[in-house]
Amino acid sequence: MAMEEIQQHAQPVSPLKRFTARMGEDVFFVPCKWGTKTPIVTYKDRPFEGTKSEAYQALFNFEPTNIAIYLGRASNGLCAIDFDADEDIALFLAQNPKLEHTTRTRGSRGGMLWIRIDGDYPESCNPEHKHFEWRADQRLSTIHGRHEKGMDYMLLVDESPITLKFEEIVWPKEWQLPWVGAAAKKAIDELTVQYGQPFYTNKDGRVTNINERFWAALYSRENRVIYDPDEKSFYIYNEGNGLWETITPETVRENISGRILEVSRESHQFSLEIQITQARLNAVVSALKGIVEKRGAFQSKQRYIHVANGVLRFSPDGDVQFGSFSHEDYSRNQSPYAFDPEAECPRFLNELIYPAVEPEDADLLQRWAGLALFGYNLPQRFLIVDGTPNGGKGTLVRIIQALVGLNNSYQLRTDCLHERFETFRYRGKTLLIGPDVRGDFLMQRGASMLKVLVGGDPMSAEGKGSNGDFQMFGTFNIVVSCNSRLRVRLEEDAGAWRRRLLVVRYEKPAPEKRILDFHNVLLEEEGSGILRWALAGFVKLQAEFAERGDFVLTESQRERVNSLLAESESLKLFVKERLERCEGEDVTCSEISQAYVEYCADKGWNALSSAVVERTLPDLILENFHVTKSHSIERDGKKSNRGWRKVRLRQMDSEFRLADG
Repeated sequence: MAMEEIQQHAQPVSPLKRFTARMGEDVFFVPCKWGTKTPIVTYKDRPFEGTKSEAYQALFNFEPTNIAIYLGRASNGLCAIDFDADEDIALFLAQNPKLEHTTRTRGSRGGMLWIRIDGDYPESCNPEHKHFEWRADQRLSTIHGRHEKGMDYMLLVDESPITLKFEEIVWPKEWQLPWVGAAAKKAIDELTVQYGQPFYTNKDGRVTNINERFWAALYSRENRVIYDPDEKSFYIYNEGNGLWETITPETVRENISGRILEVSRESHQFSLEIQITQARLNAVVSALKGIVEKRGAFQSKQRYIHVANGVLRFSPDGDVQFGSFSHEDYSRNQSPYAFDPEAECPRFLNELIYPAVEPEDADLLQRWAGLALFGYNLPQRFLIVDGTPNGGKGTLVRIIQALVGLNNSYQLRTDCLHERFETFRYRGKTLLIGPDVRGDFLMQRGASMLKVLVGGDPMSAEGKGSNGDFQMFGTFNIVVSCNSRLRVRLEEDAGAWRRRLLVVRYEKPAPEKRILDFHNVLLEEEGSGILRWALAGFVKLQAEFAERGDFVLTESQRERVNSLLAESESLKLFVKERLERCEGEDVTCSEISQAYVEYCADKGWNALSSAVVERTLPDLILENFHVTKSHSIERDGKKSNRGWRKVRLRQMDSEFRLADG
């Protein structure tokens, strides 16, 4: 070994380098005058990078120099616990044995434990009981040099600081901890400045009244709560599931009553209990409404889907992120099923979907299921699934309803949609279902409201017994299942219905073996897999929204909608295509009815009932041929037949000539 290397190796390591290696490169060291705690330089406003300069580090080489550490965030969470008494540090270490191996120093007595805190920690404090001192932000603690009393600081445990969360520290039960309740006291002090004293006393110290606004503000500070003035409802945020849940004024009143009682006992103001009356609590709740009012909190929807174990967020570029709940989502609707990126649903697909519908319709069902899960009807369409009885339609609808959440759905009743309170029942729901309906379900008086319920239109909802109404918007997803083909009450608005409809037809044979409660079987075995299938459908739909702003349909899917609308106005089409005006001719009601039934059979349609035909036909003939109904048409020598004069059934050869033309 060369002489220079020997001499270099023999040089002692400076205290600064030794403690930097032990405590960490991210520690903020401060030079102090020997035997004191007085810094040689200013340090509080000095950037950490400045401590690494040659000029700054040269200050530690002026022997002798004390070395201190600027604690807390300045040193990346390095904190210290100082004990004056040996018995206190012994008791503490007995309950925190792993801290036996963290950095430990000693000045004149007791000792100091150096630890690095991962996460939040309380402010620096020196409790009155003097068992310990907690040193963190804005504190300077000496680790090397000479104590003011004349002895040198000793390094008792020459180890690096142990890293842990503050909550992991176990404190002796008999020690009062200043930070326990400190946040609450600070909040109360702030509220007192803003709203005034919580209560008022007389000269004898008895409470004579309470400050309703203070107690309302305290409740809002301690609970994440809002009041929707349109719905006239309180909502409180549930940290456990990420939902904003309704809470009744009665519950709010009871919670505030309990809080006042708690304060009365903590402050030994027992006369405060006397002030807990219904009248005063009602005044507190009224004040709370004004403090936490938030209008329209739930009227918009960001691109996320709320599931049992988190939230999936969809960005415009197609990226999907799975994360934690957030109160800022203002979500009232959650799927009860958890997201699992590896989950599959082979039975659902191979036993329920693929055997029942064509591949293009299976894809449409997947995209619509994703939309139902999203909970906001962006394309303003609703789904009809019709066809083969026992083909799986009802099972699918029940599965989608379970995925969305039973609490988030409601039964659709078109015969009640024109009634006063029906739409109020949809408050807070996202999915409306019409399971196994009759063929005239969309012929009911209130059926036209479906266009409003899915079209994004504002509408007023009134609750029974409530004072006034509130605004809601038609963003509901709707699915209707039926064994027969539905007919729609068009009311001269076929174009609007065409923009609103999706139709999936079950035309394949029903399975030979029926599985009882098959939806429950599939949900129990493959619930998360079916959820993932629906989520993948929403990802597909997102791409279609970006490209077209709507579902992309195949020709056969569009034709299915056109056919349903044509069948819905079959009588109108029949009148235009099979009847004609002709002077001196006539036609009876029975002849028209028979021809209409044959016309529908040729088209593969279901004819309207004779009662509907008899009720509707006079207006159609009057509109098209300007003649009224007669009750004296002659047939077989009798002049008492009902029908129309100057109208006749078109001859087939005339029809062919029109078609050729």
